Amino acid sequence: MEREIDKPDRDEISVIIYLGNCKIKGKMFLPPGGRVSDFVNSPVRQFIPVTDAEIDSISGAKWSYRVRFLNLNKNEIVTIFPESAFIEAKKSENV
Repeated sequence: MEREIDKPDRDEISVIIYLGNCKIKGKMFLPPGGRVSDFVNSPVRQFIPVTDAEIDSISGAKWSYRVRFLNLNKNEIVTIFPESAFIEAKKSENV
């Protein structure tokens, strides 16, 4: 039988994060009822743990990779939002 590891009392939330040159889809663990914005804006932490992360380039050279864990410097974040807030993607047309 596989032993279940005790996890801290946290809510798992899927997020989409944009940096200057890449997009990250992964999971964050927030305090129960916590908001992504409160977690990111906390002056106590400089790095944000992200698990099961898929990282894709969004400019220049095309690359992508997946990692189980990364510690993201919040100063590099352009935007972050819960995946549940995502409505739809639209392609822009160059005029």
